[in-house]
Amino acid sequence: MPYTTNKSLLARVRAGDEISWKDFYTTYAPLIREVGRFCGVHGHDNETLVVQVMTDIFQKDILARYDPDHVPDDVSFQHDPAKGRFRFFLRGIARNHARNLYRKYRKFDAFDENDASPCLHDEEWENVWDREWRRHVLAMAMVELRHRVRPKTYVAFEMYAVKEIAIEKVAAFLKCSVDSVYTAKTRCIKALKEIVNSLEEA
Repeated sequence: MPYTTNKSLLARVRAGDEISWKDFYTTYAPLIREVGRFCGVHGHDNETLVVQVMTDIFQKDILARYDPDHVPDDVSFQHDPAKGRFRFFLRGIARNHARNLYRKYRKFDAFDENDASPCLHDEEWENVWDREWRRHVLAMAMVELRHRVRPKTYVAFEMYAVKEIAIEKVAAFLKCSVDSVYTAKTRCIKALKEIVNSLEEA
């Protein structure tokens, strides 16, 4: 599932910029839903998880004051570096709420070492989170890459390297040489690695 974002939202988080609820929600709700599903939090509970995490991060009573789909733009979040790296800050909040929801609706009173939910086990949770975080960062990097390179270069890369369409077909479709498609791929992979490395610093 692709995650949408405006350009370099993670870079803005790192810089301490204020991030609006709308930008943050659009970017991170899919990530939170995905890890929630892996924890056994589904359906309405999964949407509750998203709103609880968002509300906790924004430190406002969002649930009581607004419809989550219509929160004013002036409701914003600003990451405090003293709380640690953002990815770990978000991971901790998401895990706490996923674990609480999972236990609440299954009436668990205590930690059950035999329970299968990853959100109740440190190593499994970190594996799930790290996998989904990498997917999330790659999706954001692809969005930024589209803004960095010429449209034809991006399409060549997407068709050949991502969708794995035969290079001759890509060249014919774009009315360019096979060498041009190779060059587009090389250029985009280099740029994508730079973007991913930058985002991973968050």
